[in-house]
Amino acid sequence: MVDFMTNVIADGGAILDVEAVRAAWELLFAAVDVPAEDASLLVDVHIDAELRGESSHGMHLLPVQLRKILAGAIRARPKVTVLSDHAAIALFDAHHSVGQVVAARAMRLAIERARKFGVGIVGVRSASSFTSAKYYPLLAVAEGCVGITYANSRPMMPPQGGAAAVIGNNPVAIAAPAGAEYPFVLDMACAAAKEKIFQAAAEGRKIPENWALDVDGNPTTDPHAALASQVMLPFGGHKAVGLAMAHELLTSVLFGGELFTGAGTGFRPYDNPMRVTQYFQAIDVAAFTSLESFRSRMDAMIAALRHSRRRPNVDRIFVPGERGFLEREKRLAEGIPASPVALQSMRELADELGVALPQLERA
Repeated sequence: MVDFMTNVIADGGAILDVEAVRAAWELLFAAVDVPAEDASLLVDVHIDAELRGESSHGMHLLPVQLRKILAGAIRARPKVTVLSDHAAIALFDAHHSVGQVVAARAMRLAIERARKFGVGIVGVRSASSFTSAKYYPLLAVAEGCVGITYANSRPMMPPQGGAAAVIGNNPVAIAAPAGAEYPFVLDMACAAAKEKIFQAAAEGRKIPENWALDVDGNPTTDPHAALASQVMLPFGGHKAVGLAMAHELLTSVLFGGELFTGAGTGFRPYDNPMRVTQYFQAIDVAAFTSLESFRSRMDAMIAALRHSRRRPNVDRIFVPGERGFLEREKRLAEGIPASPVALQSMRELADELGVALPQLERA
């Protein structure tokens, strides 16, 4: 933990108290008319991402979401219309409401239906970004279920051999409970998250060569060139394109949402709704086997991978989600590293909205 602490302070940032950051952002969202309970949930999703080391989806994105609310592209007070409700399934129209609030409601309904039918599926269209996909399957894990979510996004990736963005990087997250081990958590998109490129540009860092193309269709390490082209490279070539198409069919195609988010342009410009479609599923473990047996078998699977033969100079084998849980424990104890950009954005918004922030730095 010393490395990230040292680096962020050297760059002009600071180590912040977790609860002070939470309180500060709740005040800021309250100032733009987000109800207190909804603001608490919205901020919790971002804080959880930050704690797990996913800073591109943590404090870095909170100002963007707040400005989209100010611009009217995200409803501060959620409105949800139930379009379909039958047995194990339901379909919502979110009317561009706060994405985290509607997503949590959808997953909780999926869990409720899973308790009754063994599985529950809830679709959401006309949605806003739910930010960190893993958050919602983990709600299912807390209830002894397997959780799954998919989402589409605006066009960012070319097909294999293409140079134009046609399909989104469409994330998937799957989480399952374990016993002595941390829960299994897979959270991935089909290309690098665009917000990681925005973050690299803001912080003056290069990006890996396999992340994006420039306007001429060539791989680039310059985040500004990547943002100019808006073309991300799918991982694994055709394999990730196939996954993105599968996620699109399970969201917009299945639920009648806007294909490739229609006129949606993502987080920017602030005044354009995001128009995404999302899928939430819960599977009640107890409908198939005892939860105790499932947890034991999950532990056995995880242990088999962790204790398998390692390559030279590899000290430990990690399984999906494990690094995030370990980082979360450290940051809860030692604080959240905030870059100068994140701190400046928060303070600018506070001044603009007339909000007095609490003391943020750890004593």
